[in-house]
Amino acid sequence: MSFIKKIVPKKVKIIAKLSKLYAYDFNRFIKNSNVYQTFDTENKLKGKLTIYYHVLEKGLTMPDTRLGFGEPVVLELIDMMNMYLDKKYNLSSLEFVHSMNVLEEYVEFHGKKSFALKQAITDQVAKLRLRITAYETPKQFEFDRDVYFAHRESSFDKFCLSRYSSRNYSDVLIPEEVLMKCVRLALKSPTSCNRQVNRIYMVRSAEMKQEVLKLQYGNRGFGHLADTLFVITADISVFQGPNDRNESFVNSGMFAMSLLYALHRYDIGACPLNWSVEVHRDLKLRQLLGIPNNERVGLVVSCGYLPEKIKIASSPRLDAEEVVKIL
Repeated sequence: MSFIKKIVPKKVKIIAKLSKLYAYDFNRFIKNSNVYQTFDTENKLKGKLTIYYHVLEKGLTMPDTRLGFGEPVVLELIDMMNMYLDKKYNLSSLEFVHSMNVLEEYVEFHGKKSFALKQAITDQVAKLRLRITAYETPKQFEFDRDVYFAHRESSFDKFCLSRYSSRNYSDVLIPEEVLMKCVRLALKSPTSCNRQVNRIYMVRSAEMKQEVLKLQYGNRGFGHLADTLFVITADISVFQGPNDRNESFVNSGMFAMSLLYALHRYDIGACPLNWSVEVHRDLKLRQLLGIPNNERVGLVVSCGYLPEKIKIASSPRLDAEEVVKIL
């Protein structure tokens, strides 16, 4: 055995271990996620319901909501809800109840605007009403700007609960020194072994923002209004072994949350935007911003000062008892 250790190069050993670890990650993801769109468990179906209802609730809070938006998504959501009913899953689950709530709000919104939705939508929503009894129609939140930021200097519990992702931005420019204050606060977030891997690309020019937004999924209807985009990356050159393979995402996530809180503290609205993209989009972003190969992109954060009146997606949260397992 000692002879084999001597003749096998160190790089080969590392590649073998890393391959085993990535295979472990791959197998768990492919077997337990819903990449095959099988919907063979309640959680997989609830995940899809959440994606669809969130598209609609975001649309209802856009600065300029387009009438008739998202009709294909509405029909897909209705199909998923009927599937959920047919499988006799828990009808009191947050994901299912809120799906019905958002559908009702969608129909009500268009009714108030005297906009005729497709007959297939109104008929199928009416049929769902007959199958479901336990729901109500909440509204997406509407705030005055001062009310939204009322707890920015309150105790942490009030401060934390007062922050929501905002997709309504004004055209008032944020001073660069204020943004730098936010970055300095966010840099206090923990990093792996204090290796301080976070790197930030602050995109402010209109042309550059437009190009970044073209590459990111999920900013339609509001991204173009953002004063600034933060592209958050992590320097992977400081990681020392195969077991560190996912540390960059952990560090970027912690930094991003700290940044969101810092922006809220300085009266700036913000919304995190995922970087779940294909290879060619990642490569284009790297070229566009000059991101070196030793940095891994984590996510994007849009931000801006808010208008006097803002609309916020309600996006209800699970109760703590539903996510905590005490051992």
